[in-house]
Amino acid sequence: MKRLKQLSHDSLIYGVGAILAKSVSFLLLPIYTRIFSPEEYGSIEMLILISGFFGAAMMMGLDSAQSMYFFKYKDEGKPKQAQIISSILQWRLAWGSGVVLVATIITPSIYAVIFDSSLKIEHFFIAFVSTFFAQILTQSIEIFRLLYRPWSFILVSVAEIIMAAILILSFVLIFDYGILGFFIGSAISGLIISCISWFFLREYLTFSKVHYNWWPLLLKFGAPLVPAEAALFLMSTLDRWFINFYYGSEALGLFAVGAKFSLIIAATVGVFRKAWWPIAMDSMHSDDGPETFRLISRLYIGLGSALAIFIIMLMPWLLKVFTAPVYHSTWPIASILVWQAILYGFFLIGSAGLWKRERTDINLYLMITAAVAGIFLNWLLVPLYGSYGAAVATVITYLFWNIITMFVSNFLWPIKIPFFLLGFKLFLALSFTMLFTLNAGERYIENNLVHLLGFMVIITLIILSIPSSIQRNILVKFKS
Repeated sequence: MKRLKQLSHDSLIYGVGAILAKSVSFLLLPIYTRIFSPEEYGSIEMLILISGFFGAAMMMGLDSAQSMYFFKYKDEGKPKQAQIISSILQWRLAWGSGVVLVATIITPSIYAVIFDSSLKIEHFFIAFVSTFFAQILTQSIEIFRLLYRPWSFILVSVAEIIMAAILILSFVLIFDYGILGFFIGSAISGLIISCISWFFLREYLTFSKVHYNWWPLLLKFGAPLVPAEAALFLMSTLDRWFINFYYGSEALGLFAVGAKFSLIIAATVGVFRKAWWPIAMDSMHSDDGPETFRLISRLYIGLGSALAIFIIMLMPWLLKVFTAPVYHSTWPIASILVWQAILYGFFLIGSAGLWKRERTDINLYLMITAAVAGIFLNWLLVPLYGSYGAAVATVITYLFWNIITMFVSNFLWPIKIPFFLLGFKLFLALSFTMLFTLNAGERYIENNLVHLLGFMVIITLIILSIPSSIQRNILVKFKS
């Protein structure tokens, strides 16, 4: 219960930051959907996706290595932790610069062969530079999280978002840089905020020498995660690639805007992941670890699914309020993709055994298996059902990934996660999602009845999420 209290406290603080960050994003969305056409938005989305792929190559799994060894050498003091952090930063500066150059040389020509696009080499270069600075910034703000300093994490994160928004709008609206201005603003913001963030963490930096002696250990842990990250990237973005290939950048732009609204639930999931990860790492090395993971899995799926259904019922209204008319019809896409965020967040719970036994290499095979399944599902569904098929394929892929990961993880570290209870909750919630999205087109049931059913499902999920011990106490008090 102590860890649950810590998780609740940190989640509340991270929640405040997420609300601030996402409120800025939603205030900008009506502007972006009016200054960028669906085709331009689709081009921006593709540049972000390609940059994300090379971002995983820049990272080399060292974000996870930093979390693992930061706590592993915690008892040896701050100097040892500073060596670990500094060695990772030094690697990223050198390796990341090389990745930017290589990616800029090879990507534009390959992209031009596959897709009919007007993007130029400078678009790719600035997008990759923006990702490079984002990587440097991410490492610094992750340290705030590992130090249990959520307010520092929030302030730096929100400052970067606000500065990026100001610079992007300046370059797009004032200087008329278009798509290029979007990435120039992001790059400059990442550079400035990175310098500020590292200044406040200077006690964890020691650049008196290059700490290359740490690289073999860190890369041994992190490098096996790189193919896994690439597989995760592929699994997460297959829908965009298939839509762009079959229907073009305009259809991709519409899909991307609809997907942005799934970020409402993704923000909440992000809060959970940020608060849960340090606690999960600590729990794995404690006697109450299995109990903690069982409790959190039950709460996460139940409460997360309840929140997802509530957001789904709001989706038609949200799209009308926050986007231009051309994007209003994309609310079913946003509703379906809500579950991608929910399932992605659960992975940090379901994969506990892989981290406990330091078998991150197995994660590669699990993700490759899921990615192959995703390729097949998109190949099957996108040509027939377009963007809707792509969204469904993504959710099924993530569900399959979590199922196979849970079984392998539980074999490595048997913590007796309640599989059947979690499965029933997901079945209930996903069934309602399917009913809600299909009913919008055919009107099988009156809207009022559908919303009433949704609230009944929400109440059921919340009740099923309450631990049995608390349920017994409530029942005893009710009877008395």
